[in-house]
Amino acid sequence: MKKEQKKISTRSLCMLGMLLAITVLLAVYGTFRIGNIMKVPTKFIGVFITGALFGPLWSGAIGALGDILNCLNMPVGAWLPLLTLLEFVSGAIYGLLFFGWKEGKKSYFLRALVCVILQALLDIFVTTAVLCHAGYFGDYWVAIGIRLPATGVKVVLWAIVMCAGYLYLPLFRRLVQKSGQIPKKTENNS
Repeated sequence: MKKEQKKISTRSLCMLGMLLAITVLLAVYGTFRIGNIMKVPTKFIGVFITGALFGPLWSGAIGALGDILNCLNMPVGAWLPLLTLLEFVSGAIYGLLFFGWKEGKKSYFLRALVCVILQALLDIFVTTAVLCHAGYFGDYWVAIGIRLPATGVKVVLWAIVMCAGYLYLPLFRRLVQKSGQIPKKTENNS
């Protein structure tokens, strides 16, 4: 027996391309840097929207491709494949938590809180370990101390964007579903 393969429509593919472009533009023009070490990016906005509309696989792919294209456009250091993998995981977290979310205030804000905590832990501990391994920092705990203020700013940005997502994602999802660009999530897709 053949497994049914889900085909992606041309419209959905175009929308994913636009979300990738938004992610890359935000990575290039929406990243605030303090030296070569500390940066506060806003590229997660495109990945968050992708996760809410298309799910974890697509949001992870947009996060990873956005990282690769950002490294090609604006190289700050060497390209680190482990950081690209972390961008995939980060994007997948958005998709896992927000894809198919049924409108409800309590459910949404609980998901947003879990997402912010997971993203912060991933950013401060795992990303710092990768950067230490790559030679950007000499000591792991010193690196955490250096990166902690940037992570604090990111937490605030994540919270603001996710609060805005509560207001705008349902409307955006309905408009996109009405135009036929993404399928409605059924109970079998859960």
